[in-house]
Amino acid sequence: MPTAGAAEAIDLVPVGEHSADTLDALAARLSQGVALACHVAAGLAGPLAPLPGRDQLDAGVLLEALEARARDGRLLVGVAGEDIAIPVFTFVFGLARQGGPACLVSLARADPAYYGLPPDLDLRDARAVAEIRHELGHLASLDHCPNRGCLMSFAGSIERADARGAEFCRSCRERLPAWLAGGVGGAKPP
Repeated sequence: MPTAGAAEAIDLVPVGEHSADTLDALAARLSQGVALACHVAAGLAGPLAPLPGRDQLDAGVLLEALEARARDGRLLVGVAGEDIAIPVFTFVFGLARQGGPACLVSLARADPAYYGLPPDLDLRDARAVAEIRHELGHLASLDHCPNRGCLMSFAGSIERADARGAEFCRSCRERLPAWLAGGVGGAKPP
């Protein structure tokens, strides 16, 4: 299995239905903030693993499927359009195992339309890429940071995710592989 330090590329893996434009836009935006090639890969095969009794996908099951598909040199980022959660949380923006080869993010709560606001694809994509970089930080073995202005800080709400911004603090940046330590391009969350 690949490790984040030895990564050669990042593959965005559709989880469920997405327009090709959505994943291409995310790959292009992500490539501005990492020093690795970012590609769109084939979608995750199989059923989408709903959480029993909830209108959400089981993030843990999906992460395991992504990890099983990982191969040397490529980190996988599953991108779900639907809301995701794990049994002990009402929702998660994303999920990763420290030092693992894959992570998962959801676009659902990154979209202002989820909260009854007008859709804003630029804001959704900026939030999604910030969350992808946060989860890639976990793949690079970082834990949550106590600095609330750091991208690695825990965010239990969209307001908190927006407030932490899209950059790593100096302490976290010093521990990241060079391909992830740079700044993020494109629009930032508010």
